[in-house]
Amino acid sequence: MSPKTCLLLFLYVTNFYCLKGQENGNNDLKVGLLLSGGGAKGLAHIGVLKEIEAAGVRIDYIAGTSIGAVIGGLYASGYSANKIEELILAADLQNLITDDYPRRSKSFHEKEDSERYVLTLPFYNYKFQFPSSISKGYNFYDQLVQLTAHVHHIDDFKKLPVPFFCMTTDLETGKPLLLESGFLPLTINASSALPTLFDPVQIDGSLYVDGGVANNYPLDELKEKGVDFIIGVDVQSQLENRSSLLSASDILMQINQFSITKDITRKSALTDLYLKPDIEEFSIVSFKDSEKIIQKGLITGQKYRSNFEKIAALQAPNNTIKKKVKPIEEITLSGLSFYGNTKYGLSYLKGKMRLKLPGPVSFEKIQEGVNNLASTNNFSRFRYTLDKEEDAYRLKMTLEDRPYNTSVSLGIHYDNLYKTAALINVTQKQLLFDNDVASFDFILGDNFRYKFNYYIDKGFHWSIGFESLFNQFESPLNSEGSESPDDPKYFYDSSIVKYFDFTNCFYIETLFREEFAFGIGLEHKKLIIRSRATILDSGGFEYFDDANYFNAYSFLKFDSRDHFYFPTKGFFFDGNLTLYLDDSTKRFSEKHKFFYTVKSDLGYTFSLNKLLSISVEASLGVLVNDPNRYSFSFLLGGYRNQNINNFAPFIGYSALDIFAFSFLKTSVGMDLSLSKNHYLRLKGNIASVSDQPFDAHEWSEKRYSGYGVGYGINSFLGPIELTYSFSPETKSPLWYFNLGWSF
Repeated sequence: MSPKTCLLLFLYVTNFYCLKGQENGNNDLKVGLLLSGGGAKGLAHIGVLKEIEAAGVRIDYIAGTSIGAVIGGLYASGYSANKIEELILAADLQNLITDDYPRRSKSFHEKEDSERYVLTLPFYNYKFQFPSSISKGYNFYDQLVQLTAHVHHIDDFKKLPVPFFCMTTDLETGKPLLLESGFLPLTINASSALPTLFDPVQIDGSLYVDGGVANNYPLDELKEKGVDFIIGVDVQSQLENRSSLLSASDILMQINQFSITKDITRKSALTDLYLKPDIEEFSIVSFKDSEKIIQKGLITGQKYRSNFEKIAALQAPNNTIKKKVKPIEEITLSGLSFYGNTKYGLSYLKGKMRLKLPGPVSFEKIQEGVNNLASTNNFSRFRYTLDKEEDAYRLKMTLEDRPYNTSVSLGIHYDNLYKTAALINVTQKQLLFDNDVASFDFILGDNFRYKFNYYIDKGFHWSIGFESLFNQFESPLNSEGSESPDDPKYFYDSSIVKYFDFTNCFYIETLFREEFAFGIGLEHKKLIIRSRATILDSGGFEYFDDANYFNAYSFLKFDSRDHFYFPTKGFFFDGNLTLYLDDSTKRFSEKHKFFYTVKSDLGYTFSLNKLLSISVEASLGVLVNDPNRYSFSFLLGGYRNQNINNFAPFIGYSALDIFAFSFLKTSVGMDLSLSKNHYLRLKGNIASVSDQPFDAHEWSEKRYSGYGVGYGINSFLGPIELTYSFSPETKSPLWYFNLGWSF
C-alpha cells in the first residue's frame, strides 16, 4: 500500500475516532503495534519503533511473531527503541544463533574432540541421523533470559509495562498458538524458533517452532485485544521472479510463501497503518548487516512521521516518566532443581553448573554453567526458567537425554611430517556406565595410526581412563655436522628414519573447573626406530631402538586460551614427569636403575587491540640418567608437531633436525586479524641445548634460532596455514603447510 493511500485511510479513521471521542467524552486512542516475522530483516522494526517513539505515540498493546516477538517482547518489557538498538549492535549475533560455546566451558577431553573433527553425525537405529537444526539456540536463550530478568516475576503478559502476546506453531498439529502467559524469554524463544536454524522449543511437554509458519501477521488476534488503531510493520519476503528461483531450496521457499502472501494481502488491507520497509536486498540471515537494516526501518518510519504525530495527538497526554531499563547483571537464587528424562545424577549436573547457592549469582555464571552442560553433548534439549520465591528465584532446569549414545566423526589433515591423513572416529557414551565414554580414532593415509580411549568421568572426583595408541611416520634425518660416533646421527644417512610407537596406559585424573587437570598413570611403550646405516652396514636396516619400556608418569595441565590455533587471550601450562622404570633389553645398569624426563610448556596470549594479539611461550625439557641416551632425547623441529614422546616444534627447522638431551626454548608470535578468520602470522623462536643439563657452560655453546611469516585461515575444515621460515644457522628457507585439525 502506498504512503498516499495510507494517509487517506488514516484521515478517515482519524475523523471516525474524533466523532466517537466526542460522543463518549473520551479523547484517547488505544494503539496496537504489530511486528511480523522475517528473520534478520525484522531488525527494521527497531528503526520504525524509534520514529514511533520520537513522534510521542503511546503503544497500548504489542503483538509479535518470530523476530517481531523478540523486538516486541523487549519493548513490552520496558526497553526503549534506542536501548534495543544499542543491545543489538553490541551483540555478536552470529554467535547468538550458533552453538559455538566458549572453549573455557569444555573439559580437556571435550576440547580435544571439538578441535579434531570436521563433522560429527549421530548413529541411531542402525542409520545416521542428521541434525534437525543448525543450532539448539542455547546462546540466544541465555541472552533473552538476562535481558528480561527485570520482569521474570510477571507471568501474565497483560501486566507487562506494555501488554504483549506472541505467536508460535505447534510442531505436531501445525496450528498457531497465541502465547500471553508463562516465562517471557521461553515464549519469545518458542515464537522465534525458525525451522532448520533453531531446534523446536518444548513448553509443557509440547514442541513449538517459529510462529511465522502458521501466522506471521496476527492482525485478527490483536484486534480482539480491544485496540482502536493498529500500526503494522511487515518485513516478510515477497514472491520471487523466475530468475531468482535457481535451486530446490529457492523453489520450496517460494511455495511456502504462496499462502503467506495470500494471507498478508488480506490483512494489509485491514491494517489501519501498514508499513513495508524496503529490505528486499537482505535475507533472513543477514545479521551482519544489522546496522543497515535498522537504518532502512528508520527511513520507512520517517516517511510516516506525520502520521505518527497525528496518532499521538489523538491520545491522552502521558505525563508518566518512563523508567529507563537496562540489563540486570545478577540475581539472587534460592536453589537449583532438575526435571525431565535424564540418567545423569544430581551431583554430576550440579557439578557442571558450578553455582554457589543460595546467594547472588551473576548471569555470566549462569551462562557458564549452561555452557558446561551444553558442551557435553549429552542432552538433546534443555531449557531453564527462573521462578519467583519470596525475595529470590529458583533456577529450574528441564533436561532430556539425547536418544543416541553413538556418533561417528570425520576429519582430514595434512602436514609436512605425517603427510595426508583421514580420520574416522566412533564414540560410544554410556558403554558400561552412565558416565563413561569410549572413543576410537582410525587414521588412514600416508601413515596408518589409531587411538583408543576409555574414560569414566567422575566430575571433580578422581576419574579413571585407559588409552591405547599406535603412531608412525617417516622423516629425513639431517646428519650434517655429526662427526662423533657418540652422536646417533653419525650412524645414519640423511634419507629416511622410520619411527613406530605403540603405547598403552592406565591413568587417573582430577579436574578443577574446566581449565585445570592433574593426573598420574602407568604406561607400557613399545618403540621401534630404524634407518638405513651408512657406516655399520651399507645395506639393510640398522635399528636405533627396538624395546618395550615400562613407565610411571604424572601430568599437570592448565588451559584458559579462547582458541587453540588462533588464541587472542589466555594462559596454558603443560607439565609432565615420566619415570622409566624398566625395559625389555635390560640395559639399565646398576648405577642407573631408572631414568626420567621432565617437560613443560608455558604460554600467555594477550591482545593489544581487536586486531592484534601477542603470544609468548617458554618450553623446557630435561633428560636425566638415560643409559641409552638417544631413544628419549628431545627432537626439535617442524611446525605444530603431534605431542608424541619428546618431540617439540621449532620453526626454521624440519622435524628431527635438532637432537638435544636437554633444551630451553623461547618463542614469540603475533597474529594480525586481516578479516574474520583470516590472519597474518609472525613467529620467532630461539633454543639452547645441552648434553649435560646441570653444566651451565654447556647451555651457552649450542644455540639455534628460526623465524617465520605465514597466513592462516580458521575454516570449517580446521586451520589452514602456509608458513615461510628461515634459520640464520642453516641459511636455507623452509616452507610448512598445514591443513585441518591435528590428530
